[in-house]
Amino acid sequence: MTVTPIAGIGSIGGSAATAGTKASSGFGDAIARGIESVSNLQNAADGALATFAAGGNVQIHEVMAATSKATLGMQVMVEMRNKALEAYQQIMNIQV
Repeated sequence: MTVTPIAGIGSIGGSAATAGTKASSGFGDAIARGIESVSNLQNAADGALATFAAGGNVQIHEVMAATSKATLGMQVMVEMRNKALEAYQQIMNIQV
């Protein structure tokens, strides 16, 4: 089994070079891609766990790595949600 490298932080929102070429990619698109990425990590972890439980050709360390990636991805998304909610609440409390 080949292990794919973890993408860098710059690949989440796109780099500055690609930002000019993609006029339609915005904050909402970046969030949608992040959610899709977390979903893919969770699906991969579920698949690895199901294969391992069925006695397939997968090692326990591969299952643990996949579940750890999925857990970390979910934790990052929850923290992003918390920060966005906090920013929204601060904006709503601004006196006009």
